[in-house]
Amino acid sequence: MFRQCVTCAMKKTVPSVVILLLAAVGAALFFTNPTEEDYAEYLSQTVADEVQSSLCQPEGFSEWLGRVGEALSSACQGILAGGESLSQAEVEDLIVENTQYNNRIFLSTYVTESPFGNYRAIGFLNRFVLQPQPAQTEE
Repeated sequence: MFRQCVTCAMKKTVPSVVILLLAAVGAALFFTNPTEEDYAEYLSQTVADEVQSSLCQPEGFSEWLGRVGEALSSACQGILAGGESLSQAEVEDLIVENTQYNNRIFLSTYVTESPFGNYRAIGFLNRFVLQPQPAQTEE
């Protein structure tokens, strides 16, 4: 008889634990769902890093030109950092204006078509999974 009670208790406890676990995961996803502004900040920083690394590759300059290459790389990075370019806030505004944002309660999806690239992303748990998209050509 005692074994039957233990089995009965297990049958009642397991579904309750599963429901609580699902509720906890759902709450975590809900409260950490990133906003459109979070995405704009993330993408603007990602694009800035890509531009700097692709245009000012220190290893490429230094292998080819030695110390002169290192100086060119530093100059390139200085120009990008202090040049007449868009501010971080302006880039973020541009991203927000060119992004299709869908809040799906537990996660968000983003589709951005902008002058500096096309991107698709999924945001959840205050993180983003970014997938660059090829530029669409008009036929």
